[in-house]
Amino acid sequence: MELTAAIEFDIRDVNDQPAAFRDSFEQVDVAEESGFHSIWLAERHFQPQRSVLSSPITVAAAIADRTERVRVGIAVQVLPLNHPIRIAEEAATVDQISQGRFNFGIGRSGLTISYSGYNIPYSESRGRFWEALEVILKAWTTDEFSYEGEFYNFHNVRLMPKPVQKPHPPLRMACASLESFARAGSMGIPIFVNVGFGTFEDLKARIDHFSEAWRQAGIAGEPDVGIRVPVYTASDPERAREEPRESMLAFYQRQSNLMISRLGDEGVTDPEGMRRRAEALAQLSYEEVLDSRVVFGAPDEVVGQFRHLQKELGIGMVVADVNAGGRVPPDQVLQSMRLLGKEVAPVLEKQIN
Repeated sequence: MELTAAIEFDIRDVNDQPAAFRDSFEQVDVAEESGFHSIWLAERHFQPQRSVLSSPITVAAAIADRTERVRVGIAVQVLPLNHPIRIAEEAATVDQISQGRFNFGIGRSGLTISYSGYNIPYSESRGRFWEALEVILKAWTTDEFSYEGEFYNFHNVRLMPKPVQKPHPPLRMACASLESFARAGSMGIPIFVNVGFGTFEDLKARIDHFSEAWRQAGIAGEPDVGIRVPVYTASDPERAREEPRESMLAFYQRQSNLMISRLGDEGVTDPEGMRRRAEALAQLSYEEVLDSRVVFGAPDEVVGQFRHLQKELGIGMVVADVNAGGRVPPDQVLQSMRLLGKEVAPVLEKQIN
């Protein structure tokens, strides 16, 4: 099992944006030094209280330049918001800069604020996503191509540079709807699942849906599932559970607010159900969070929880959200990451199969 890190470039003070970059690049350095397999960067738009990570491909290039070992990826590049040829060029450039250490995570995102800010109808997101992916793969794998679709049309395009990795950087797709799980499985695309809005148990049926589609399509190998989950460790197990308390409660309040903000958006088919789920998130007790939504504890406890999740959900990669909520002090985040990299990652690689 691979242990990777989600580094959010959280903003603690909107008046001190340089601190968000400084603190997060320190996390990158620790991930490189301590043994994390990969670093993942989100794409965040128009959320000034949350993150400065609106241009993850630029940040990925900076990370590639300052590291030598760790892989760097986008989790995820929101394909409908960007021109697919431009994405293909920039991602291939990062793959060149990193000498083949780039991972290409893709998705649509459920945050409609991003679409309204870019003046793109969310109702077009699914169609734009699949067309963009087709264009990007053609651009990477052919010397010259043309394409005619509903949203994109190109004639005799020759992309430069091409990626180092052949046929292209590894893909991984974020899934939320059953349709997305099934389609990714049938195409043999590895996936991300995020425990952010639910529990570990909530994910099981969706992962099973993906795995069944994978097997029915005759895809070689085992279904490839990565789970994104808040992770925190300390040598004292009580500290490991208590230090992230404020940040985690803020995280679920933010998740609740995001759901509430979407109630009037296009594509929301069950607003009352969404309202109930948002209210439930806002009312979560910390004991409920610890029980079924996070992996917190001393290093040996964290390994045990990952072993259980691997058995129950069939996951092969963990994307550790090392500061979910963004309120854990920077020095504590770095301490947790060092323990995870040095005491958890090697055990996961050797003992969990």
